[in-house]
Amino acid sequence: MFHLFIEIHITETLGLCDVHPVEMLQDQAQCILSDYIRHKYPRQNTRFGRLLLILPCLRSIATTTVEKIFFRETIGEIPIEKLLGDMYHMENEHM
Repeated sequence: MFHLFIEIHITETLGLCDVHPVEMLQDQAQCILSDYIRHKYPRQNTRFGRLLLILPCLRSIATTTVEKIFFRETIGEIPIEKLLGDMYHMENEHM
């Protein structure tokens, strides 16, 4: 259900002018994920905490590996960064 979990690191926020909205989104995503896990796995009280603890390990996985596992069947050999950038530019052109 949650393919994206917003996690802020100091190196990623250096160019950010207003950190507060991003922090609010992070808090909201964390609360929603916590609620989902509590309802989906009511007998696994430590599941949410364990997921939070594994996030740093997941960040060490190369983006190309994630692309191969989850997106290769759908997008082929196109790098996900290029695809997302193209989608963003197309949306802005139509505004």
